[in-house]
Amino acid sequence: MTMLRPWNLKLELQKDADQAIYLQIAQKIIDEIQTGRLPPSSVMPGTRELARTLNVNRKTTVLAYEELISQGWLATEKRRGTFVAENLGSIPGFNAQSRLAEDEKESLAHTRPLMDAEIEHFRQASWVDFTEATADNRLTPLETFARAFRKALLVATRSNHQLNNPQGYQALRSAIAAMVNMEKNFRIDAEQVCVLSSSQMAIFILARVLGRPGDCVVFERLSNPLSRQAFESCGARLEYVDIDRHGLDIEQIASLASEQKIRAVYVTPQHQFPTTVMMSQERRQELYRLAELHDFYIIEDDREHESYFDETLPFPIASLDNSERTIYLGSLSSVLSPALQISYLIGGRDLIAQCKAEKKLIDCQNKQLFEYAVAELIASGEIQRQRRKLGRVFAERRQLMQELLRQELGQQVDFDMPRGGLAYWLRFRQPVDMQALARHALEEKVKFSQGSEYSPDKSDVQAVRLGFANLNQTELTSGLKRFKRALMTSLLTMMFVVYEPLMS
Repeated sequence: MTMLRPWNLKLELQKDADQAIYLQIAQKIIDEIQTGRLPPSSVMPGTRELARTLNVNRKTTVLAYEELISQGWLATEKRRGTFVAENLGSIPGFNAQSRLAEDEKESLAHTRPLMDAEIEHFRQASWVDFTEATADNRLTPLETFARAFRKALLVATRSNHQLNNPQGYQALRSAIAAMVNMEKNFRIDAEQVCVLSSSQMAIFILARVLGRPGDCVVFERLSNPLSRQAFESCGARLEYVDIDRHGLDIEQIASLASEQKIRAVYVTPQHQFPTTVMMSQERRQELYRLAELHDFYIIEDDREHESYFDETLPFPIASLDNSERTIYLGSLSSVLSPALQISYLIGGRDLIAQCKAEKKLIDCQNKQLFEYAVAELIASGEIQRQRRKLGRVFAERRQLMQELLRQELGQQVDFDMPRGGLAYWLRFRQPVDMQALARHALEEKVKFSQGSEYSPDKSDVQAVRLGFANLNQTELTSGLKRFKRALMTSLLTMMFVVYEPLMS
């Protein structure tokens, strides 16, 4: 067991007072324990370190500690150090002043979110979480990534290496530009790329740049609520258009554009979020022509672009863009790890300069070491190898999910195998009480996303979204069996409610 190293403990002493210095130290430590500055089990500095900090003789701090240990305020562990005692309630005169009065505690308890107990319960083992349409942390090559981070740390300590550019590390931006040029038919350079800490930060910065108060921003009717909220927080006025099996309804956008000035259209064409529908090539071209005709921006959210299973996918809308009116949002998180967030924006130079200025206000230092490490992983080919590995795993899980859905829920839901993305969108064949389903699913220890979560007015949507990439075969099999039990219980309950009056 290693010796724990605490921070320096600063205490105010009166060296000209009548009371002995060691007793002053002891009393000060007791006071700090009672006020909560030194909570139970806190690591205390060694007598030598404390003597150095307080500028006293070490024998003085030894005497103070001995006094506190004899009274029960401190405890020692061999080869580990000295700690504030765990059980302080038995000490005569102990009165933790930092503890809230009972009525104040009760008042604060009422303000605590009701979901706390559920969240804590969910953290326990045996839950299956279909809400996370993300990669599996267990597949992260930790040793490989650790080597890249160690190298980044060495480089950072030897030179600034342009790591302080708010737009992002130059080598990483160049690598991203080369990637999208080769794989997605772009024609850009590093100056058209801005690296950000997360996709949500990217959306918020775009909202700051584009979402002027009163401007109209168009969203798909079912869409990411956090993206909508980002634009609403900047004063934008949101309009919604429907989606069908071919993607966004272009005629509705044309109608809106003829009636009012549109500032931007936010769209997820590669695999619509949350329905996973892919926009047809014809509609992509029509949307771009409308953007040119009516002078609005297209925000193309493709943050799951690393999760494609079909080599014949159409290129992004941004690849059609010669007039710099399409802003492309991508992410590397699904290849790295959900815990390692990194995203990027691609757009015209002027717009990226504005994004850089906005980013500087909230995140001017970037994830400097992280960006260098990711650039190193790309340059060494590790990202490409990890992407191929994850692609095989996710394809297998997608196939297994389809087979399990047909086996367990084939009579209750309709669905299409997604050509991209990490989730299935299930449409119920008969009406389901969605709140009852959610309750029964919790009883089965299953979490999922209701369709209404993506609706701007939270209206009933007879569908659910189930992620598969973060779950292995055992978890997928168990989770879908439990989900089926919850669904069947909900349907039986609805039948009982309907038929009970007829039988009475």
